[in-house]
Amino acid sequence: MKPVLNRLGQRGVAILVILVSLLATGGWYLLWYTPAQSEIRALEEEISRLELQAERGRRAQRALPQLEATIQDLEAQRAEFLQKLPPRERFADVLEALSSRAAETGVTVRGLARSLGEVPVEGVRTINLTLELESPFPELFVFLREIERMRRFSTINGLTLSLGQERTRNPTLNANLSMTVYVFERAAEAEVER
Repeated sequence: MKPVLNRLGQRGVAILVILVSLLATGGWYLLWYTPAQSEIRALEEEISRLELQAERGRRAQRALPQLEATIQDLEAQRAEFLQKLPPRERFADVLEALSSRAAETGVTVRGLARSLGEVPVEGVRTINLTLELESPFPELFVFLREIERMRRFSTINGLTLSLGQERTRNPTLNANLSMTVYVFERAAEAEVER
């Protein structure tokens, strides 16, 4: 190798060293530096993403006691609400209350039909009622107001009115009232007491 370097001379050796250095630098840049920079950028993005997730987790952890307190409060409100509903076994009391309110307000109950509805909330059963009523408008209005006061336990779904046979100043109205009454299922009682 010395004879080849001697033939090149000092200038040729310098050029050869510069070329080899440039090739080595280019190889280092292309084969190590550029992939390393790409990997560094990818790792920095991953770090940013993980830091964001960690911050979300810390915020969620800080909010957890408040969320648990809210859940307990809502469960207590649900239990209180369910306990205020009449139990299904005492549905006859609900019907008695409706008929006594009708009698107190001067409304005549001509017919009653009932059917079981769905279970909108665990522990609560809906019972659909259809009442056939007869009375003048003022008494019917007072009766409806009385039912509205029961709104925590019932909802009025529909009311149809028709005029009776008589044509007086305050005629008797025939009304069909559809309503849903909410009752407490005994099977869920043990769960509410827990």
